[in-house]
Amino acid sequence: MSLTAIFVPIALSIIASSVESLSETKKKVAAASQHNGRVTIKTRFNDAEMLRRTLLEHGVNTRTTSQNSIVSFFPTGQITYSRPSVGMPFVMEISNITDVQCLINEIDEIEHEYNGNVQQYTYERVMNNLPKGMAVDNEEVLEDDSIVITLNVE
Repeated sequence: MSLTAIFVPIALSIIASSVESLSETKKKVAAASQHNGRVTIKTRFNDAEMLRRTLLEHGVNTRTTSQNSIVSFFPTGQITYSRPSVGMPFVMEISNITDVQCLINEIDEIEHEYNGNVQQYTYERVMNNLPKGMAVDNEEVLEDDSIVITLNVE
């Protein structure tokens, strides 16, 4: 008997990306000048280490002020990720915006990279913790970066 597991980036995107859509984020960032140059956006990022790693991999100058606060300095603005306590999702507070469109692009790229890191972590965790009696029969990466793993159950 075989079992198939599918790791879909779109599903991960729903879990890990900003709560607000890119168009809503764009509107808020564009309107920041009306709110003292600051805007707050809810996210679903809840893994501080993965968020830090994603920002560093993206080449962002980042300073961790606590386990619940990460300050990131982009050439086009500053983003402070904060949350009330461990395990809660982070909120992005965007400030010092110099180029709205470039900052939106950066936010979109960070979300995409974070989602990829979540997918990689999930994949590795599944592969490293296969129960006894299960073995990988086939593995395939699809065009949309979904990963299909077919397992044999003995």
